[in-house]
Amino acid sequence: MFFSLRQFALLVLLIVGNSILAVPVNAQDNIIKNDWPMFADPVMLHEQKILVVADRLIPTWLAALASEANEIRVDAVETIRMASVKKLPGLEMTIDPLIAICADKENSKVLRHTAASALVLQDAKQAESVFVEAVTAGEFEMSLIVEDALRRWQSEALLDIWRKRIERPTSISLMRLAFNGLASNGSDDDHQQLVDYAVNRANRNSLRLEAAQAIAAYSKRPYLTEAAALSIGTSSDLVIAAALASPTPGEQEQDQAVEINQRLCASLSYVASGLAAQSLIAWNPQSILELSEVLESHRNKRSRLAYVTALYETVASDTLVTLAQYLDDADPELRTQVRNWLIQLAEQPELRPGIIQVTQRSVSSDSWRVQEQGLHMAVELEQTQVALDALGLLTSERPEVLVTAAWALRRLQVTATLAPALAYCDGRKLEFLGEKLPRDLEFSINEQFAHLYQMFGQMKYKPASKLLQQFTRKEQALRFRVRASAAWALGKIWEGDLTGDPEVAKLLFTRLTDEAPIPPEDVLVKRMCAIGLARMGSNTPETIAALHKYREQTMRSGEPGFNSLHTGASWALTELTGESFPDPIPEDYNEGPWLLSPFDAKLLKNSN
Repeated sequence: MFFSLRQFALLVLLIVGNSILAVPVNAQDNIIKNDWPMFADPVMLHEQKILVVADRLIPTWLAALASEANEIRVDAVETIRMASVKKLPGLEMTIDPLIAICADKENSKVLRHTAASALVLQDAKQAESVFVEAVTAGEFEMSLIVEDALRRWQSEALLDIWRKRIERPTSISLMRLAFNGLASNGSDDDHQQLVDYAVNRANRNSLRLEAAQAIAAYSKRPYLTEAAALSIGTSSDLVIAAALASPTPGEQEQDQAVEINQRLCASLSYVASGLAAQSLIAWNPQSILELSEVLESHRNKRSRLAYVTALYETVASDTLVTLAQYLDDADPELRTQVRNWLIQLAEQPELRPGIIQVTQRSVSSDSWRVQEQGLHMAVELEQTQVALDALGLLTSERPEVLVTAAWALRRLQVTATLAPALAYCDGRKLEFLGEKLPRDLEFSINEQFAHLYQMFGQMKYKPASKLLQQFTRKEQALRFRVRASAAWALGKIWEGDLTGDPEVAKLLFTRLTDEAPIPPEDVLVKRMCAIGLARMGSNTPETIAALHKYREQTMRSGEPGFNSLHTGASWALTELTGESFPDPIPEDYNEGPWLLSPFDAKLLKNSN
């Protein structure tokens, strides 16, 4: 028995208890936001989840496929399609029933098309004959769904269909599929047919370009004669010429290929220039450098990237400065790439001195983009001499710089920066507590302070203790992450010392045991207080009892889990008492919720 989401929405909502793993984005930001020592010191097991396909999950979907109710069958097929997107294990059991659905033309289009989509997602080559039959019968929607898969499977049965489409075009969408199919799997004659189509100005420009792009993607040689003829034509002609000239030429064609592509790089066509530059950089970077006046500041990122790549691949001591200029490029990906290249190049002894100079000049630059990249380079190359310049960037009006400066200071760990950094934090204290931070920089300044506080903790800087205590207290104006970092830092500063400042242990215990409901104390703050108390050696009966209490309260269904307070309390108890505790048990998940799920009487009972 099974339930459909459309029929039993409430029950399925109750079933939704499985977490979905997050996908990190924006790698540069993650370096700053996630490189926090308080999450790695002490070392604990990271949260683990195990993908489990319930014994009844796929059988439920298969049973639903056999239902007499079309709505249930549609839900089942759509559920399998969703599972195919997520690459759920065990779906091979669904392939034969899905093929049967596609083959039966008595089924509704929705059912057949969704089944076909699921088969494509599973890369089920067993469906080839059924797919070919549907395409041959002229099923337009089915062609859109399956033809790219048939191309990947190198289905020869489609070649004649694709050839006829080009001779007698009927649909733009189907023409595009034919172009890619013939370019990928066709003969030299098929390639020439596509080139002829692209060259013919009587054809629609968008389709000419599609044909040329297919050649660019799959041909093993360029079509230089045709590209040369188009390279003095319209804007559309120039783009098509760049596509036809883009495959890597043989040795005898290289001079002609360079001449045509360089002409296209210098053309007024934004797109053609990028395509041509991208083509040349793949096999002749020197020819790109010859176009420096055109490409060094080209408005097309592809063109600039090709030039910068050529600089990198031919770099020498006297060209480092030219390459480093692109640390200020408007495109964040390009300037980050240049920074990473410079860090790699610093491994070469003859280039390292010049790159160190670039790093120093970058941190003290007037450009916020260069400052940000320079700070990254300083950390990676361990250039502690820039630390004092980094201090001055704490007051930057750019979030990218003010956070990165704090991160860099923490990573560089220069003793001379501690007192000025504390003075800076102390000077902004009233802005925090009075909620007067600039709105556009509020989050970034919080992140900045968290890095600086963790620096004070790592370097055991006791003069920061009073400020850290103030920021550990439960103030509505203070964000949890800043308070947690302050609590963690206090534990590091007073590690093994309960008498140096007795107020610290009292404060950490108060925050750990805070049960006030409004506002509730944050779990992360409690965790850091538990860790801090253990580091300081606070083994009073009250502390031990509180740690046991919170460890037991945060069990998951009677089992140890990855709750922040649970793992923190367990670690603290082990440090203070020597007790050992079971490792957290990974949580099961099945990538749901699903449109169809197995019936579970317990869920109905729990929903009453």
